[in-house]
Parts: sequence; C-alpha cells; structure tokens
Amino acid sequence: MNAVFCMDDETSMKTHVSMLEKFGNKNKIPIKISIYYDVSELLFHMTEKEFQTDLIFLDVEVAGESGFQAAETLRERKLLGEIIFLTNVEDQWEKAFDVQAFHYVLEENCSQERFDWIVNKAVQKVTGKKEETLAFSCAGKRVVVPIRDIKYFEVRERWINVYFENTHFEFFSRLSKIEELLTGKGFIKVHRSFLVSIHHIASVRYNQLSLQDGTEIPIARGKYQEVKSRSERMEDAQG
Repeated sequence: MNAVFCMDDETSMKTHVSMLEKFGNKNKIPIKISIYYDVSELLFHMTEKEFQTDLIFLDVEVAGESGFQAAETLRERKLLGEIIFLTNVEDQWEKAFDVQAFHYVLEENCSQERFDWIVNKAVQKVTGKKEETLAFSCAGKRVVVPIRDIKYFEVRERWINVYFENTHFEFFSRLSKIEELLTGKGFIKVHRSFLVSIHHIASVRYNQLSLQDGTEIPIARGKYQEVKSRSERMEDAQG
C-alpha cells in the first residue's frame, strides 16, 4: 500500500507518519510512505503516480497553499486513492465534501486508536476499489474480469480481445471507449491497436515492450518516452 503525507508542520508530520507505521505493523500491512512539505512538490510528483496512491494525508493549508485546491487537482487527475485531512482548523470540514475526502480529522482529537479506526476504514474502501471488475459480453457469453488481472486489450477493426490470466475473450466495442472506462487505473495506449496495463509491463524498449508473461507488444512512434516514464515511475513507487 502506498501513502502520501503533505504537511508543512514537521512535528505533526512525524507524529502521524509514526502512527501510520504503527497501524501498518499492527495489521501486517506493508506501507510505503512518501513525504512532501509543499503542495507544488506534491502535485509535481503525483502527475503520473496518482493511479497507485492509496492514501493521501493533507493539511487544510500547506506552506501558504490550499490543501483543498491540491485535493481538487488530484481528483481532476483521476486520483482513486482516499484523501484524509489532518488539521487543527475546525471550521472548514464542509469543504472536504467538495473534493470527496474520506475524512476530516482534527489533530487534537486524534488518538492512535481513533487514527487506526479511520485508516482501517479507508483501507477497506481502497481494497474494495482494487477489486473493481469489468464485464464483457459477446454472442450470449459473458465474463467478469478483475481490472487488476487484465494485461492488455488488442483491437482488430471493431473487435477487441481482452487478455487476462492465461486466457482471452473477444467482444465488440471501441478501444477509445475501453480507454475512457479505465482512465486513472493504470492503463496506457501504447499503439493504436493496444491498451496495456502498466502493472504488467516487465521491460520497455524503443519500439516494443514486454509483459511479465513474455508477451511482446509494439510501441507506436512517439510513445516510447511516455511509456518508459510511466513504467519507471510505477517501479519507483512500488520500491
């Protein structure tokens, strides 16, 4: 699980990072924690990593910048993770609803026990999202596939094959429609005929990538840098 803290109070930051580490150790959940002290730095590094960030802890104001504005920007970038505001500001909790925050927590009332309860609920919600599925139908047959199991889509005219686990399923649709459905969920269109899950990429070469199962897929001219960059950022985030 990946967590991000963006706060400008170093003491508060250390306190809550420690609380999250205790939560992870207690529940045997490996958590990679990234720390930012200003909003601009956060947004710069979150450009390509939003799809794999599970929890974001924000203050209402960070180094003179609005935490609410940062959250709104992340939502516009299709952040799927849960946002938790950690703050001493009592009267702005209503704004948290506008950016679909999971919780608005006053630091003075946040014991380890309460922190654990809130984070546990957020983790349950994140886990539920990770189990999202897509359903595909054709000629009376229907399959439901967990998004995390999908390796790639290949289009031939208007027919699309979705490849998952050790099989595939053919259905009638447009690749652009599938791409829209999977916005922010770790897929990238590497070629006019291929939409690939970044999580399943093993290596990237100039005009071709390899998946973890050995499948090789062409990369369109001009797409190499984007594919390589996003693949490397995912590897860095997973540590």
